[in-house]
Amino acid sequence: MNYKLFLLAPAILLLTNCKTKAQNETQNSDGMVSIGLNKRLTIPGSKITLELKQVSEDSRCPVDVTCVWEGIAVVDLTATNGSETRNIQLATKDFEPKNTKKSINYAGYKISLQDVRPYPGGKQEAQSITLKYEKE
Repeated sequence: MNYKLFLLAPAILLLTNCKTKAQNETQNSDGMVSIGLNKRLTIPGSKITLELKQVSEDSRCPVDVTCVWEGIAVVDLTATNGSETRNIQLATKDFEPKNTKKSINYAGYKISLQDVRPYPGGKQEAQSITLKYEKE
């Protein structure tokens, strides 16, 4: 009789440790998404699709270097909402001389650039960005 319990115990542990789709969506509801170069993603719960076209500028101060100005990274995105398509440019900070903004309002969402990877002088990795989205 004890051998049945021994056989069933691992199966019960596995089943109780499973996560449902709803739990995963809740865990990912922090409003942050990452996207790689020439990749698309849909903002959860919306019809907005974003595609990272390019990092058009990256003048950020390299790792382990002391700079007078921290620099700026600028990315070009294509945003689609249904049949509407819009080219968007976001930067790591608002910078009037280049007419760049860190955030933009699009289709009822505020979309902000949080991070651009890789960081100059840092480890080599595929280009990607992290965006924060908030429903307005």
